[in-house]
Amino acid sequence: MKVTILPDGFIVKYAEEVIADLKRAVPEAEINCIPANAAGLADLADSDVVYGWLPQELLKELKNLKWLHLPSAGANNYTDTSLYANPSVVLTNSSGTFGIPIAEHVIGMMIALGRNFSLYQNAQKECMWNRDRTQAIDIFNSNVLVLGLGDIGTQVCKRLAGFSCNIIGFRRDASVPHELVNEVRPMSRLRESLPEADFVIICLPGTDETRKVLGREEFSVIKNEAIVINIGRGTIIDTDALVDALNSGKVGGAGLDVTDPEPLPPDHPLWSAANVMITPHISSLSQLNDGRRLGIFTDLLKRYVAGQQLYNIVDFSSGY
Repeated sequence: MKVTILPDGFIVKYAEEVIADLKRAVPEAEINCIPANAAGLADLADSDVVYGWLPQELLKELKNLKWLHLPSAGANNYTDTSLYANPSVVLTNSSGTFGIPIAEHVIGMMIALGRNFSLYQNAQKECMWNRDRTQAIDIFNSNVLVLGLGDIGTQVCKRLAGFSCNIIGFRRDASVPHELVNEVRPMSRLRESLPEADFVIICLPGTDETRKVLGREEFSVIKNEAIVINIGRGTIIDTDALVDALNSGKVGGAGLDVTDPEPLPPDHPLWSAANVMITPHISSLSQLNDGRRLGIFTDLLKRYVAGQQLYNIVDFSSGY
């Protein structure tokens, strides 16, 4: 069995160590490492397994490819089965790598927006002792809607537990319980639930089904003081509707690590909208991610060689 690694920055830097560790873990496999920008059909044609963001134009040519593992949690651009020469190919992702840092990013945004940190940071730059009595929002005992209860949503819920929040989780199949939330509801009940929310945390993948889940109708019923945090995909929110809701005071604030469009153009009105915090799709950053991601692939590879069931399998029909 031939395994080809298309290295990202971490593997490039520690290529020899990474390959040596993989060979020790799975001595039965022939493991090769080829820079993604140099990988051609001749290098990949006989690969059974590929780790990395495989160039899409090659997918249709790789008739021997049985399993593709993505270094990312998202599988965007790889979920169209017509792209692959082998219709039975298995696609897995690195879900489980990024939940911890993203959850910490979410809590940071909740605190920063709820405590008006930007107001005081701007005053600090002007050397002003500004004690304007703006309203502050406690996370403690608040009602939090968490949209998506995968790895990221679960990690968010773990951290919210320490704030004694009332957590309502949303997922496609609401019949599946979740031990960290007070109640699980289907996405079809989101609109009726929004008036209850102090915080709305979006942890959904970007699919046709989740496009503009939060639009003008949703912002028309949301609590005026509510804060919306989006670390899923920018397309989940109707950006124009969000800008209007922020500027009109129909929503209390927004923390956005993702936007639509992305990257956000310099002249876009979202930059100057009221009480918005924008980070450039970096919530997953952590000094520990590379080790976590490689650990997931190594464990999956050992399972694959042993003929055991894989996890983190992407459903081509749902896109995640």
